[in-house]
Amino acid sequence: MTDQPPTVQELLDESNLKKLNVASLLVQAGHAQRSGDTRRAALLFGTALVAPKYSGVSYVVQGALTANDLRKKLGSGS
Repeated sequence: MTDQPPTVQELLDESNLKKLNVASLLVQAGHAQRSGDTRRAALLFGTALVAPKYSGVSYVVQGALTANDLRKKLGSGS
């Protein structure tokens, strides 16, 4: 066993990306919960549960939440 850093291919391995995606969803859910947005927290937590099997769904949910945040920010600026 060597102490070599992981290669780019290893970092981009599907299982590593899935783990990172799930971790990101859980962190976002925790942040939403601390901020008092329990609906968003529940949606993100539920998405984290299905993300390992249906990663496409998790990307769609995250994209939709981001688009909604942008819509709110742009709408409140006018």
